[in-house]
Amino acid sequence: RQYPSKTYRGGGMSVRKLIKLDPDDTARALAGVPLFSGCSDEEIREIATLAHLLRFDDGAVIVPEGEEGQGFYLLMSGDARVLRGGEEINRMRAGDFFGEIALLEGTPRTASVAADGPVVCLGILRADFRSLLVRQPRIALRIIEEEGRRYDQLPESPAIE
Repeated sequence: RQYPSKTYRGGGMSVRKLIKLDPDDTARALAGVPLFSGCSDEEIREIATLAHLLRFDDGAVIVPEGEEGQGFYLLMSGDARVLRGGEEINRMRAGDFFGEIALLEGTPRTASVAADGPVVCLGILRADFRSLLVRQPRIALRIIEEEGRRYDQLPESPAIE
C-alpha cells in the first residue's frame, strides 16, 4: 500500500517519505538487525508496522550532531559519513544502523550522519515506538539486553587512573 509522498523540512534537513512498507518485508529487514535479535517474530512484525522508507539526497544530513535523537535508522542502500565536529570519524553502508538509543530516550546525538550519495533508510520515530512500548514493555527490555551484550563485546579500553 502506498501513501502519498510528502516532503518534511526541519532541523536543517529535507526528508522525503516514500512509502509505508509492507510489514512482512520490513520485518525481514529488521530481523537482521542485532538490536532486535532478542525480540520474537511477532514483536518484530509489530515494530515493522511503525517503519517508513526515507530517501536522502547526496550530502543531506540525516541526523545532526547535538540534536535530540528522534528515531532509529537502518541504511537500506547507499553510504553515509559519520561526522563529529565536522570531522569524519566513521562510515556506514547498507545494513548498518544508528539511533537505537533514541528509541528509548531522547539524548542528544553524539555525531552527525550525512548521506554520501543517495541513501535510502528505514526509519522508526521514537514517538511511534514509545506508544508500542506502552503496549509491549518487554520489547524495551529485550533492546536494553541486546545493547548490553553489544557493549560487553567492545574491546576493553585502558583503565583511567
